[in-house]
Amino acid sequence: MSWKNNCSTNDLLRPSKRQSLRVLALSRHTWATLLDAARIATRLPQSCSNISNLLSRTPSLPERQEVDEIDEGAVLSLEGYSRWRITSSRCCDLTSKLKTSPRQRVNIGVPHPIFCDISDEFAQAWLGFEHMQNCSSGGNYLAAFVLGWSYILSARLIELRKKTTDDQIIYTDKEARYYCDDINHPCDGFTIPIGNVNANECRWWAAILAGDGGWRATFNRSGKTYYPPWECHLNHKARFNIQYEGASRLSQDVTHPPSSGEAQKYLCNFARLHNAYDQLVAAFVAALTIPSHLRFGAPVTLPKPKPMEHSRRQGSVCGTYVPSTDQLPRFMFLAYMPNILPSCLFGCFWDPDVYCNVAGEWLHPILRETLPPLIQEKNYEVIIRMMAARQPSSAPLWLGAAITGMLPRTLSILSSFMPRSCPEAAVWMNCSQSFMDPMFHKELRISDNATLGRVICREDEFRLLYLTDLESDRYGMPPLSPYPPFGVVRMNETALEVRLHAFCGHGLDYCHWAWRNHGRPDLIDSIAMTGLRQFLLRLRKKSYIFCHVLLGLAWPLEKALPCEKLSEIATRNVFFWTFFPDGVRPDEMPLWRHEWLNILLDQESDDESMSVTSSEEA
Repeated sequence: MSWKNNCSTNDLLRPSKRQSLRVLALSRHTWATLLDAARIATRLPQSCSNISNLLSRTPSLPERQEVDEIDEGAVLSLEGYSRWRITSSRCCDLTSKLKTSPRQRVNIGVPHPIFCDISDEFAQAWLGFEHMQNCSSGGNYLAAFVLGWSYILSARLIELRKKTTDDQIIYTDKEARYYCDDINHPCDGFTIPIGNVNANECRWWAAILAGDGGWRATFNRSGKTYYPPWECHLNHKARFNIQYEGASRLSQDVTHPPSSGEAQKYLCNFARLHNAYDQLVAAFVAALTIPSHLRFGAPVTLPKPKPMEHSRRQGSVCGTYVPSTDQLPRFMFLAYMPNILPSCLFGCFWDPDVYCNVAGEWLHPILRETLPPLIQEKNYEVIIRMMAARQPSSAPLWLGAAITGMLPRTLSILSSFMPRSCPEAAVWMNCSQSFMDPMFHKELRISDNATLGRVICREDEFRLLYLTDLESDRYGMPPLSPYPPFGVVRMNETALEVRLHAFCGHGLDYCHWAWRNHGRPDLIDSIAMTGLRQFLLRLRKKSYIFCHVLLGLAWPLEKALPCEKLSEIATRNVFFWTFFPDGVRPDEMPLWRHEWLNILLDQESDDESMSVTSSEEA
C-alpha cells in the first residue's frame, strides 16, 4: 500500500516497540551528551553573543512613507510576504519562476504597554561570555540594560513610523529616586550607580527605572492609541534608586526625552562605566523577546540587580558586539515577525531524521526527563549551553528568553503543542527547523517497489506540492508538524504537479521580502547574502549533534514506552496538510480510519450531514 509504514506491527501509524525504544535511547544519549558538556562549562558560550548571526538576510522595518499601515481592531500592523525563486537541475516551465508566500501581518502597535517584575528566577551572579572575560562586570545590571533597550527600540519605532506630532515619546510624572554620592542615601530598593552624568542623562535614567512607567511612547491612529510592542515598564511596586556623581543638584527643567540614538549613547556610557558590555549585548537579545511574551502568555520578569564597585577600566573591543543604529530596524523586524522567534527556539528540539510517528519518543527524554529538574533548580545557564551547542545560530534567543523569564513557558508549550515552522527563519537566521526547509528541497528519491511499482517518498511529495503552488493557494504554509511523514506513495497516485516535476530536481532559493502597499507598488526589501556566507551556509547544512551511527545498534528494550501524545499530534498535523486540498486516496482509507487521524473524517461526515439536512429543509 502507498501508506505502508516500515514497522513489524499491524498498526498503520504507530511504530514498533523496537523502533520506539531505539529512538528513545538515541534521544537520551544525544541530550545526555549535551547536558554533560553544559554542566562542565562555567561561562556562556560565544554563540550567545553573536547577534550578527540573526541578520543573515533579515529584512528591515520600513519607514512610514514607504509602507502603508493597517489600522484594524486592537493592533496597528504592516503586511508583507516573502518570494522564492524555483531552481532546477533540468529546465522546465517552473525554472526561475517565483513562489509567493501567504501574506503575513507584522504588528507594530498594541493596545497596552507591558509591565514587568523583578525576580530571582535568573541567577543574580552574571556568568559572562567565555570569550569576553576581559570585559565582564561581575555585577548584574541586566534589568537596567533591558529597560534601557526597551526605550531605545520603542523610540526607534516612533522615529521610523511617525505620522503626526501626536506620535511621540513623553516623560510622565513617575521617577526613580536619585541622589548624589552618599547624600540622603535611600534605605530601600535597588541602587544603580550611573556615574558622572548631565541632567538629561540622569532624567532619562529616572524615567527608565521608575515604577509604573516613567515614559510613554504612543501612536495615534483614527482616534486610537497604540504602544510599541517593546514598551516595558517596572510595575508600581518596584523601587530603584539612582546614584550619580558630580553636581549635588541637577536641573529640573529636562522635559524632552532623548532620541533612540542619544539613549543608546547613555546606555553605552553605563556599560563603559561598569565594564559591562557583555550584559549590554545580553540585554539587547532579551529585549528582542519582549513582544513574544504576549504570544506565549508569559509575564516579563527581569533579574534582581547585583551592584558592585565601579570599574574604571577603559571599554574594550567588547563594544563591537553592540548593534549599530542602522541594524536596529532589522532586529526590530525579526522580533515583530509572527512565528520567527518561537520557531527558532523550538527548532533546537527538531531533528531531520526523526519521523512524525516517533516525535514523542524523540522529545520525551529532553522535555520530561532532562529539562524539568533544571527548571526546578532554576539552572537556566545549563539549558542555554545545551541549546547553544545544539543549534548555535539560535543561542542568543535562548539567552534572551531566560533573562526575561520566557524560557520555562517556552518549554511548557512544547510539551503539549507542535508549533508551526517558519521557512523565512531558516534563511534569515540560519535556523533549520523543519523537513520543509529550503535546504531539504532536492532531487527526489524515486524507486521501483516490487509490490507498489514506482514510488516516491511521502516527504518528497509534500515538498514538491509546496514548491509547485506558486501563488500559495492550496499549500501556502508548511505543515504544522516539522517532523516528516513516513512511507512512500505510488507515483501514479500523486498529484499532477508531482508527476510533471518529479525528475526536474527543483529547489527553493529565497529572493526577498516585500512590503504590501495599497494603490502603489509594493516595497521590495532585498538583503544580499555574501558569497562567503552562502558558502558557510552550504557547509553547515546540518549543524545538529545527532549520532546517526547509533541507529544501527541493538538497544536494550528496558523501559516502558513514553507517552505517545506528541507523536500523535505530530502525525496528525503533518498528514492533515494534504487532507483539505486533496482529500483521501482510496487505498489510504484504512490509514485515515486510524484513531490518530479519524477525527477529521468524522468532522467531514458531520459537515456533510449538516449540509444534506439543510438542503432537505430548504
